[in-house]
Amino acid sequence: MKIRIVLCFLLGMIQLGFAQSKFIDSLSKQLSIATDDKSKILLLSDIAFTYRLIKPDTALLLGQKALDWAKKINFPHGESAALNAIGATYRMKGDLQNAMSYSYESISIAQKQDLKVELAKGYINMGIIYSDLKEYVLAIKKIRLAIGIIKKVNDKRTYITGLSNLGETYRKNNQLDSALFYLQQSRDLLTGSNNSQIWPFIYSRLAATHLQLKNYEIGYINAKKSLEIGEREKNFRVQCIANQLLSQYHQSFNNLDSAIYYANQGFEVAQAYRYKLDMLDISNLLSKLYEQKEDINQAYHYAKVFKSLNDSIYGVDRVNALQKKIIEEQEIARDNEAQNLAAQNQLKQNGLLLILSIMAITGYFLYRNIRQKQQANQNLEKTLSALKSTQNQLIQSEKLASLGELTAGIAHEIQNPLNFVNNFSELSVDLVKELKEEIEKPKQDKEYIGELFDDLGQNQEKINHHGKRASSIVKGMLEHSRTSTGERVLTDINKLADEYLRLSYLGIRAKDNNFNSDYQTDFDENLPKIEVIPQDMGRVLLNLINNAFWAVNERNKKGETGYEPKITVSTQLTVNSQLLIAIKDNGTGMSEATKAKIFQPFFTTKPTGQGTGLGLSLAYDIVTKGHGGTLEVESVESEWAEFIIKLPMKTN
Repeated sequence: MKIRIVLCFLLGMIQLGFAQSKFIDSLSKQLSIATDDKSKILLLSDIAFTYRLIKPDTALLLGQKALDWAKKINFPHGESAALNAIGATYRMKGDLQNAMSYSYESISIAQKQDLKVELAKGYINMGIIYSDLKEYVLAIKKIRLAIGIIKKVNDKRTYITGLSNLGETYRKNNQLDSALFYLQQSRDLLTGSNNSQIWPFIYSRLAATHLQLKNYEIGYINAKKSLEIGEREKNFRVQCIANQLLSQYHQSFNNLDSAIYYANQGFEVAQAYRYKLDMLDISNLLSKLYEQKEDINQAYHYAKVFKSLNDSIYGVDRVNALQKKIIEEQEIARDNEAQNLAAQNQLKQNGLLLILSIMAITGYFLYRNIRQKQQANQNLEKTLSALKSTQNQLIQSEKLASLGELTAGIAHEIQNPLNFVNNFSELSVDLVKELKEEIEKPKQDKEYIGELFDDLGQNQEKINHHGKRASSIVKGMLEHSRTSTGERVLTDINKLADEYLRLSYLGIRAKDNNFNSDYQTDFDENLPKIEVIPQDMGRVLLNLINNAFWAVNERNKKGETGYEPKITVSTQLTVNSQLLIAIKDNGTGMSEATKAKIFQPFFTTKPTGQGTGLGLSLAYDIVTKGHGGTLEVESVESEWAEFIIKLPMKTN
């Protein structure tokens, strides 16, 4: 009885909405005749998701009702769907932090319950949020992941939505050929359908792409089609976007009056329904249009609106909170990956033992049944093939495991440039205030104004410098995480070795606060760049440096009087034109017997659980087979060890 009352209340709320599309009408009718709670929850979530484009506040209320209902009857599928709707709505309102939190929670439930459609929708939502944050590489990765999942199930609508959003993200990243390819693909799949929810977005995204390509007439036609559907279906979000695109079209031909008219139309709709992200884009456009028209008051007004919205959405506190949320989610993902990897490794080890047992039994029967020799040999070959496959999989797992070694180091390393960016941004705000006050004085001190402009310029240069530094750190992280393409590129070995040395140290310090060791570099400053595979060579350096720090830490634990742990990384160009990289430590060293086996697969000197025995074997293969070089070790037990890489010079 109580459920019926709630349902009647929700249906009444939907009917009271000031505008509804045919799609919502259809969902509302289905909701009114649905007979089971689970179907009602999923329909209510769909309605909430659609309402985000019409009335976001109502969408949040409906989504929360669906979520509470799903939790009450223990219906994880409904929880995931409702969370997706709520997350997408918060994104529409410009609250990216809440958008990310709800979307990630939806993904977590979908993964545990193997809900492929909801998982794909969650990844699409996350991709769109990353796109809003201008993290286009991450956005593309998330949406591609969603498309890969949705291909396995029959959900054409979500598949088309994924392709459309992938095309839009490529457009924002100025990869226009890729954008056009995926948008046209989504359009072709939708041809013949009268889906009023997806069509206007595809038209608007095609319009935006063609305008960037300077195909103005095609862009104009698609923008008009998008606006026509948006007005017919009372889809206010589409109206915002289409009016903005028509404004940009007229701006291209310097038709300022028409451009301002359409921009104002879009801004009024965005303002009425609190679409913060659209208000942000259109206020920036209006400021530039009025500036072109030399209407300084209006230009200044919309510039202030843009700044206020930008601070509200992308302010320092919000960005810091989002960064914290992203790091938390990445740590959770890494923990899950580590647990899965441990389980997989255990399964593979059990499989390996089983294979070895089968091999022993096969050998026994070969001995006892000489007449069946040919058949037994075939079985043995199959078993050996399975063993090699398992070994190859373990090697790939070792490659993935090295990514985790960088995580803590990256977090510490990236904090410095971000602090600089924040500090110089705050200083710039103060300088702007001083500059404004000076300009408004009846008698202006031009020399002082010039100094303020110089200071502002210097601050912007510093912000740019440290921003690029943070970007390069993230780029290096992404390159390390990617599967190697096998392509060699000219690489500064000194820079590569220095970066991995610092990241290794910071990563170990983050895991063990008591760890302490001195380290230094001795680089040949005249070293030329050399053609290597950066991701692979980075894995080699990270493995060797981590091992060196482990060795000095083990010796330090013994409490030797006067012992000071230290490692040295050096480079030089030898007389026979080889590039030499040496990693030396004053740690535990190794015996001659250990040296003889150190590069063998699965051999390790570390305690059980601390090493797989694949790291040095993998490093040896990368150096020798992958780069045609040599990897050697020299050591005195209990005193020191030195790993020496020699690479042939192949430079342009």
